[in-house]
Amino acid sequence: MAESRSDPRPVHPNLELIDRYFAAVASGDPEIGDLFTDDVVWRTPQSSPMPGPWVGKDAVLAGMGGGVDLYAAGSLDIRPTARAASDEHVFVEMTMTATTAKGAPYENQYVFVFTVRDGRIAEIHEHLDTHYAQRRLFDPVGQSSPLDD
Repeated sequence: MAESRSDPRPVHPNLELIDRYFAAVASGDPEIGDLFTDDVVWRTPQSSPMPGPWVGKDAVLAGMGGGVDLYAAGSLDIRPTARAASDEHVFVEMTMTATTAKGAPYENQYVFVFTVRDGRIAEIHEHLDTHYAQRRLFDPVGQSSPLDD
C-alpha cells in the first residue's frame, strides 16, 4: 500500500491513520486493534453473511477475524482509487484483489467511510458489491446471505 508522493503538501493525519489501518489489514498485523476506539462500530451491508453492526472493539476484531479465512494467506492487495479526509471523516474508494480460500480470483470495489475520534477509528461503514462477494467468497465456503433464509 506504500505509494510515492510528489505532492509536497502534508497528508491529513486521518488519512495517515487509515493508511496504517489498511496496511495492517493487508499484513494481518495483530496490533490492528490499537487503531480503534473501545466503542468502535462497524456497519456492513444487511445482505452480507457477516451482517453488522458490530459494536465494540472485541466484536469488530472478532468480525474481522471471521473474514480472514475467506482469503488465501498473503494474497490481499488493496488499491485506493480516491480518498478524502476531514477532521472527523475519511472516505476511501478502493479495489481489493485477492485469491479466495478456494483458489479463485477475487476483485471487488469498495467504499469505506470512517469516523475518526481522538486519532482512532470510531466507526466504519463498508460498502461493496455484495452479490459478487456472495458468489465469489461466501458461497464456496457454505456461508449464506441472510436474504437466502
